[in-house]
Amino acid sequence: MPLPWMKMWLDALDDPKLIRLSLAERGAWWGLLNLAGKCDTGDKSGKIQSSGQGLDIDDIADALHIKTGEDRQAFESMIAKMEKRGSLTWNDDVLTVVHYEERQRIPPSALPGAVAERVRRYRERKKEHKPMDPMLGERQNRFGIEYKERRKELGHDLTTEERIDLEAQIDKELEEKYGRKIEDALSSRES
Repeated sequence: MPLPWMKMWLDALDDPKLIRLSLAERGAWWGLLNLAGKCDTGDKSGKIQSSGQGLDIDDIADALHIKTGEDRQAFESMIAKMEKRGSLTWNDDVLTVVHYEERQRIPPSALPGAVAERVRRYRERKKEHKPMDPMLGERQNRFGIEYKERRKELGHDLTTEERIDLEAQIDKELEEKYGRKIEDALSSRES
C-alpha cells in the first residue's frame, strides 16, 4: 500500500496569506496541513479531528510535536492569523482548513476504479493487436542499422534517392529469404 501523501501547491511560495507569516508560523501551517491529511477520513474535509471529535489546541500542538514555548507561540499566532485571513475556521469545536478539499481533491480519473478500468481497456486493445510480421520486423531493424552505417561511410545523411535504393535492396534480400513479396507482409499487417 502506498504511503499517504498530500499535495503542496507551488503557488504557496507567493501566496500573500503565507508570505506575511514568519518562517516558524509557515512551518506550523505546513504541519497543520499535514495533520489535516492525517485526520482525513476520505472526505477531504480539512477537519482536524480524531474519531469524529475535534482536537483542541493542546491536542493539535501535541500531534504536531510542539515542545517549546517559542514554537507554541508561533503555532497559536499562525492559527489566529490564518483564521483572520479566512484559511482556518472553527466549526462546532473542530478546526477546519478552508478549501482543503479543492486543493487535495483527487481527480476521478486517478481513482482506483478508473485506473483499473483504463488498464482493462488497454489490455483488451493489446490482445486485439496483431504481432508484427517477422519479415517487417527484420526490415525495420536492418534499415535502421544499414542507414546508420551508410551515413557514417558517406559522412552525411542519405538523400531521398539513396534511402529508396537502400530500402529496395533490403526488400529484395528479405523477399528472397522469406519467399514472398514485401507488399504481402505490409497488406497483411493492415488487414
